[in-house]
Amino acid sequence: MMEGLLRHCTDMEVEKNYVDSHGQSEVAFAFCYLLGYQLMLRLKAIHSQKLYRPEPGMADAYSNLQPVLTRPINWELIRQQYDQMMKYATALRLGTAETEAILKRFTRNNLKHPTSKP
Repeated sequence: MMEGLLRHCTDMEVEKNYVDSHGQSEVAFAFCYLLGYQLMLRLKAIHSQKLYRPEPGMADAYSNLQPVLTRPINWELIRQQYDQMMKYATALRLGTAETEAILKRFTRNNLKHPTSKP
């Protein structure tokens, strides 16, 4: 999905990327955001999806979403990893690294990477 978004070989200026449930992940959201794209999802079985709360203790603010809300976003982890993520995003944008090589760092199998922390 990211490779097609970055290197679509057209003159189009892509702003949004529409994907089904298979194109959805925290990694996809992060890199789309860092690269200036909106990731637009069509979620299959939304009742079984898990979403993060913006802050702890916000259950009442999103009462209709309680069945799909999980833990709050770890903003401190984002602050710690931001510079490194920007380097990866820049490498993707410039094509100085292969998309697959960068994204592999963030798979569920690579629990050593700091961004894989729960």
